[in-house]
Amino acid sequence: MNQIRTLLSRLASLFRSRKLDAALDEEFRSHIDLATEENIHGGMSRQQARTAALRSFGGVTQTREAYRNQRGLPILEVLARDLAFAWRQLWKSPGFTLTCFLTLALGIGVNTAIFSMMDAIILHPLAVPGLDRVVTIAERQTGGIQGGAGASEDKQVSFANYTSWQQQSQSFDNLAIRSYVTLSLTGAGDAARVQADYTSANFFAVLKAIPFLGRAYSASECLPGHDDVALLSFGFWKKHFASDPAILGRRILLDGRAYTVIGVMPRAAQYPSVAEIFLPLAPSQAQLANRVNHDYMVIGRLKPGVTAPDAQAELKLIAARLANQFPASNAGWSVNAQPLLDSINGDLTPMYFRLTLIAAAFVLLVVCANIANLQFVRAISRSPEIAVRAALGAGRGRLLRLLLTENILLGLLGAAGGVLIAQLCLHFCIVAMPDSVARYVAGWSNISLNGRALAFSIGIAVAAGLVSGILPAFKALRFNLVDQLKAGSRSASGSRSAHRLRDIFAVAQIALSVLLVVGAALMCKGMWAMLHMADEFQPKQTLTFNIYLPPARYANDTSTAAWYNASLERLRALPGVQHAEITTILPDGQDGWMDDFQIENHPLQPGKFQSATRLTVSSGYFSALHIPILSGTAFPAGSSHGDAPTAVVSRKFQQKYFPGQDPIGHRIRMSAEAGHVAPWVRIVGVSDDVNYLWVDRSTEPAVYLNAAQMPPSEATYMVVTTGDPLAIAPAVRAALASLDPTVPLDAVETYQQSLDQDLAGLLYVAAWLTVDAFIGLLLAAIGIFGVMANSVAERSREIGLRMALGASRRDMLGMVLRRAALLTGIGVASGIFLAAAMARLSASLLYGVNPYDPAIFASITVAVTAIALLVSCGPARRAASIDPMRALRTE
Repeated sequence: MNQIRTLLSRLASLFRSRKLDAALDEEFRSHIDLATEENIHGGMSRQQARTAALRSFGGVTQTREAYRNQRGLPILEVLARDLAFAWRQLWKSPGFTLTCFLTLALGIGVNTAIFSMMDAIILHPLAVPGLDRVVTIAERQTGGIQGGAGASEDKQVSFANYTSWQQQSQSFDNLAIRSYVTLSLTGAGDAARVQADYTSANFFAVLKAIPFLGRAYSASECLPGHDDVALLSFGFWKKHFASDPAILGRRILLDGRAYTVIGVMPRAAQYPSVAEIFLPLAPSQAQLANRVNHDYMVIGRLKPGVTAPDAQAELKLIAARLANQFPASNAGWSVNAQPLLDSINGDLTPMYFRLTLIAAAFVLLVVCANIANLQFVRAISRSPEIAVRAALGAGRGRLLRLLLTENILLGLLGAAGGVLIAQLCLHFCIVAMPDSVARYVAGWSNISLNGRALAFSIGIAVAAGLVSGILPAFKALRFNLVDQLKAGSRSASGSRSAHRLRDIFAVAQIALSVLLVVGAALMCKGMWAMLHMADEFQPKQTLTFNIYLPPARYANDTSTAAWYNASLERLRALPGVQHAEITTILPDGQDGWMDDFQIENHPLQPGKFQSATRLTVSSGYFSALHIPILSGTAFPAGSSHGDAPTAVVSRKFQQKYFPGQDPIGHRIRMSAEAGHVAPWVRIVGVSDDVNYLWVDRSTEPAVYLNAAQMPPSEATYMVVTTGDPLAIAPAVRAALASLDPTVPLDAVETYQQSLDQDLAGLLYVAAWLTVDAFIGLLLAAIGIFGVMANSVAERSREIGLRMALGASRRDMLGMVLRRAALLTGIGVASGIFLAAAMARLSASLLYGVNPYDPAIFASITVAVTAIALLVSCGPARRAASIDPMRALRTE
């Protein structure tokens, strides 16, 4: 111990007796250098500047004491000097700095890009001031013998109930009502199908949306006979009128009625996202008094200090009073108020985004583990420097601050690169999304690297710097001073505990990568299955489009049925057409129309509900989609509107509502809502099941109505061809235009294109997970390579000694690969265990995912193990090629 004290005393004396540049440690010299440069810029010579800098610290003989007195500098100045010192240290290690920069930029960039999309679509989809105070209000059927799937679920609102809420509620600054409708636009080029919203005049006041051209309509223009004005959405104005600034005052025809354009909404006005035109809602006296038909949607802006639960509680009291006052229409109905943001996002979209962000966070953890391993290696090379600093009086807190400042600076540099990578990712995401899908995604046009995204990037950069540097920093401060000062000491290559920590980080990287790859593989396999679930329906050979028949020209079922019969005859006569049919729903993974129904002579018990997916199809629908008829018959080709209405039900319908019975011959009545009269429909056949909502594992019961007998006002056409379906699109347009040129064809595309667009959101999730998995796997491979390469470098003396004592090169090769196999095996096993626990989540989010798919688990285990061993071959060959004499001579 006395010898150690003597050694330290001589070392300190040596530093005090030499020139300043040799006597002061790197930290102190950095401050003198900065002060000197400032003085030179002030006009001094270098010698004068140096002398003045030293004098500012009390002269040469008192420099260290003066420096200690400067510890009370303002924190920002101290931080600036620490950052300058950290920058010089990183500049001296360009290879280390560049590796860390690229790794961090990759991890931070992916996280920032996903957060930016989530921020725009989930957190801030609408540019509505005070969005947290805007709520949607729906009515909820809570009981009664009628009902169905909608029981205890939100439904739309009746106009009279909305009026009562307006009159009696004290929770709202404004309460507005709207309804959406599909209209035919004519007089502006080809006939087009547009989505319009009828709204009350105060709808724009609720959203605090001001037209950027013209004005909004007033309450006086929401009266019958005065409602011939229109507001255009920004996208519609740009698409159909080429952003014409002279649009105000122009007349347009919607379903044959003329409207005057009085304004254009700003780009930021994106609610509702599908609305292209806003029209005044001018209710008739019958509508004002109607409490039976629930056809409207209501939004309101809460007064300051009022919460959504407060408003809902008040509305429930009003609903109870209305139920007592109007029992025939309001008994069993309640009210549900929820923030507008919740009603826009739904349930699945936020869940998918959170899943993607969690995967990106795992990538960042892999990045942190990789950086930590690099920091461990660097800490070994800096151990003598840290020991000297400690010998000169630097405390552990000061040393820790210096080391962590370097890591935070690395994180900030990575954030700068990450912003560029995030911008590139967002660009590709925006470009790849079809416009026909983007228009339905609220907030999609808001995606950008805004201030929130930049703050998030900086936050995770600082967090990544601290997480990746804290353990290496603490480990660097735990050293034996005497061992570090002995040249050639074996401890200079790192302690056993440091090796263990590096091994743990390498194992963690592999485990997280396996988890990411398994999750991505399960999602991609599920997506692939969903994309091909419709293969039996020949989606690549089928042309689809939507038709909306304006009620002004097709005011009754007779004229509507005549249109469908004539149009199908003309389409079937086109060359190359195998089938031409109509339906209200295609098997494309979207929600169907769940409708209530009654069974004749089967009264429902109180609290019991029954519903089914309702479709209206033409006679050849089952043949075109190869849906077997299990019993009975399909719709005959010659049926017409005057015939008694018939229906075909699915096998699930029979099993659920006619267990052990034959449903053929029984009659049902759809839309069994109080006050609504619908015809009785006789069941003539039972078809096989078709899953129309693919994200749901369970197939819903279905009822198929005959379009020739009960024609819908709008339908989807499906034209199955022998060749390219898009090639006959012009002939299809011409054939239908010859019947009525004012009827627009909307979304003319192949069935396969429609499926791809409908699943675009899930495809994005799968793509992001795949990117995350690839990055994680790449970083894990780099991590295991780095661990093995540094292990070989540190054990070169040991390896040389073993080979000098008779070990063969094959033995050394096997020794390194065995260690790599051990680390890989532990990492893979841990990752598989985590993946098995997380696989159930993937299975619950996506139809067709087997959470314990043996092929995926086995293939990924083999692939990750092979990659890890492959990258370990380089360090293993290096170990086998070590010259024993050279390795021993260095000692």
